[in-house]
Amino acid sequence: MIVTAEQLLFEHRNFKDPHHKIQSLVKKGELIPLKRGLYETDPKVPGYLLANAILGPSYLSFEYALSYHGMIPERVNIYTSASFKKRKTVEITNQFGTYKYNDVPEKVFPYGYTRVLLNGRPLLIALKEKALCDQLCAIPPIRGYADFVDNLFDGLRIDEDIFDELDAGKIYRIAPLYHKTNLDQLVKLLERRR
Repeated sequence: MIVTAEQLLFEHRNFKDPHHKIQSLVKKGELIPLKRGLYETDPKVPGYLLANAILGPSYLSFEYALSYHGMIPERVNIYTSASFKKRKTVEITNQFGTYKYNDVPEKVFPYGYTRVLLNGRPLLIALKEKALCDQLCAIPPIRGYADFVDNLFDGLRIDEDIFDELDAGKIYRIAPLYHKTNLDQLVKLLERRR
């Protein structure tokens, strides 16, 4: 269970020094620091279930979600998430792993992710279409159409069978909100392959 420093201070308010009690619980391994002022009580919880709580609002996306959906062959060890208004990439490492948060445009942030319940905990993760759009938003613009296609399937290693099964309507709705060349190229590619 995730707990905040404020919750712990209130819970241990009758101790002479509640801060010392919290430090003692950390040393005993009963509390695991996630970031300053945020702790986890279960040392066996999978790291991906903590990503949304460590920095919010956010949802898992980019490489992690692409791997989760089987769109890329690689297993991803960094929990990559989309956020907004952070104005910089935020990276946090703790006992559970490394968490990386990249901004997406505010207008597109609310669309294309879902809430799933895993091990009794909620998780926000991008749909396949949104994870691909977020990933393309994060890389430098690829100008030529042929170069874009090569980069998508050879560089990013997107699975072509899964790509062909994507819901193009979802991408058509959100792609213009990014205002990015790569998303314009993605729309062209979808139109030509349909």
